[in-house]
Amino acid sequence: MKNLLMKTAATLVFGAFLMGAATASAAKIAFVDVQAVASQLPQAQQVQETIMAEFGERIEAVGQLERDINFNVEKIRRDGPTMSESQQQELAQQIQQQQRQYEELARPLDEQMRQRQAEERNKIMALIKNAIDQVAASGDYDIVLNSGAAVYAKDSYDISDVVVRQLTRGN
Repeated sequence: MKNLLMKTAATLVFGAFLMGAATASAAKIAFVDVQAVASQLPQAQQVQETIMAEFGERIEAVGQLERDINFNVEKIRRDGPTMSESQQQELAQQIQQQQRQYEELARPLDEQMRQRQAEERNKIMALIKNAIDQVAASGDYDIVLNSGAAVYAKDSYDISDVVVRQLTRGN
């Protein structure tokens, strides 16, 4: 009885496997390299230009402050032995003040830039998702995977170029 039960269960599992394989072969599958698509879009370059325009002055101010700190550190290292003790202390205090100012400016700037980049990246990803949906609907695809999710796929399943064309045509 137990043997018959095992054979029946094995037959059912094997049958389900065959049905699943038959059903999966009927599905139309494609993949998209989302990162490659994003890098080809003119919007991606515009995002970098927008962020640089938005934060350019502050980036330059932080860069100048960093150069001033490096100059003063080099100066104290190079000229320290010939400077008076009061000159060395004054320069050391100036370096500390510049470093505090640098931290006060650089951290918030970095956080704000990352936040803006994430906002812009999300906008681009929404455009890409919309284009993928349109290509999938027009191509009658059942499943579209990100290329990173597929261990192996033939190049003929790659619809990245079609998505790029859809995006550039939509603009």
